[in-house]
Amino acid sequence: MSGLYSALFSMAFTSVAWFAKVGTVVGALLGAVLAYLPIARVLRAQGLVPQRVAVRRTAAGCCLVWGLVLPPVFAAAGLVWGLAHGLGNVVEGPLSTTVRATVDTWMTRANGLRNSVLGRYPLAKRLSESELASVMRATPQWISEVFGHTEVVAIQQRAEDALIPAPVVSFMRGEFEAVAAGHHHREWLTPTLERLRARARGATSDWPTMQETISAMVAPSAFQGAASSIRTRAWHYIWRMVLRALLLSAVLAGGLRLLWRLPPPAPAPAPVPVDKETQAPKEPHSAEPSGG
Repeated sequence: MSGLYSALFSMAFTSVAWFAKVGTVVGALLGAVLAYLPIARVLRAQGLVPQRVAVRRTAAGCCLVWGLVLPPVFAAAGLVWGLAHGLGNVVEGPLSTTVRATVDTWMTRANGLRNSVLGRYPLAKRLSESELASVMRATPQWISEVFGHTEVVAIQQRAEDALIPAPVVSFMRGEFEAVAAGHHHREWLTPTLERLRARARGATSDWPTMQETISAMVAPSAFQGAASSIRTRAWHYIWRMVLRALLLSAVLAGGLRLLWRLPPPAPAPAPVPVDKETQAPKEPHSAEPSGG
C-alpha cells in the first residue's frame, strides 16, 4: 500500500488536483461541523449550570481535542478519497488505452515477445491448461516491462489530453510485478484469469490463444478492476481514520457527561471560633436587650 500512497500524494497537485482539493475541502468542512456540535453543546451547558473547576477544565480539554482532531482527520480522509478517485480514473482511462495500444502494436509485429516463456509459443497457438498456467505466470512480468518502454512514453506525449503521471505508471507496473512474483493476490485480475482457465478446461477448439491471453490481461475490464480495487483499498483506510476519530470523540463526550452527572461535593462545615487563651470553642453571644 505504500506504493499507492506515494503515487497518490505525488499526484496531489497535478492530474487529480481537482478531486484532491474538493475532497479535502468537503472533508474539512464536515469535520468542522462535527467538532462544532459538541463544543457548542458544552458551552451552552456550562452557561446554564455552572460547573466545578475540574469539570470546566476537562470540558475545555475535550473541546480542544475535538477542534484539533476532527477537521484534520476528515480533511485527510477527503484528500485520500479524491486522490484514489482520480488515480482510478487515470488507470481505467488513459493508462488502459496507452498500454493496450502498445501491447497490440507489439503483437501485430511480434516484437517484444522474445523473453521468458512468451517466446516459446506463436501468437495463434491455443494453450492447454498447463501451458496457460506458465503463460499467466510470465505475462504479468512482461506487461510490467511494457509500462517502462519508450513507446508508452511516446504515446503518452502525443496524447496531450490524456497525460499519465509517472507515479501512476510506476504503481501499475509494481502491481503487475507483484502478480508475476506471486507475492500478493490481486483480486482485480482474478476474474480475467478464471475465465481463461475455464476456457482451457473446455473443448480444444475453445482454448485461449496466446494473443487472446495477453489481450485479456490488458483488457479494459482488467484496468477497471484495478481502479475499483484502488478505490476500495482507499475506502478501507478512510473508514479506519474516521472511525478512530469518532470513537475518540465519543469517549470524551461520554466521560464529560458522566462528570456533569456526578453530585457536587458536600460543602465543608464552617470553622468554629476558638478562644486563644483557653483553646475552647467560643459560645455564640446572645443578643442582649437594650436598656430603656
